[in-house]
Amino acid sequence: EMLRDAANDAGPRWREINHRTDDGAAVAVRYIAMNAGEDGRVIAIGRDNRAISQLEQRLVQAQQAMEHDYRKLREAESRYRVLFQLASEAVIVVDAITRRIVEANPAADRLIGSADTSLVGREFSSAFEETSRDAAISLLAVAQGGPNLTAQSTLRQGGRALDVAASLFRQDRASLFLVRLSSR
Repeated sequence: EMLRDAANDAGPRWREINHRTDDGAAVAVRYIAMNAGEDGRVIAIGRDNRAISQLEQRLVQAQQAMEHDYRKLREAESRYRVLFQLASEAVIVVDAITRRIVEANPAADRLIGSADTSLVGREFSSAFEETSRDAAISLLAVAQGGPNLTAQSTLRQGGRALDVAASLFRQDRASLFLVRLSSR
């Protein structure tokens, strides 16, 4: 095609041709062919594209690695969701800046929520009696500087005494607390 187009003065167009070497490897060469006169001669100019081919191959490998990592991440997130939903321990996730509940599992909804309203979006401190709110709030402040810490607090609804444990973690450039609530 390249030689035919050059003989017919169809205009130069780059084409890539892979040449096999004696050891079975392929060398990609990019050619352009031009008519060199009326006697049918054609000039073909080639450019070795091995460096570009290697870059393309590395790009494909990087894309495949990213797809593999994303698949593993989605699988891990799916496992997390199942564990979070099925856990018998009440667990809530609290935004470290706003101190609002961003996620709560069904056990937490049963323990400190009500049947018709969700905990998500509520202030963390609103779940506790006024006399024990300070302990729950100060637990979050202290947990920012250390590992898993525990405090005792009393629920506003039902007046149950609880152990409240908090751990700070980061996700998507946000600081969050993982708060576990258990009956004493």
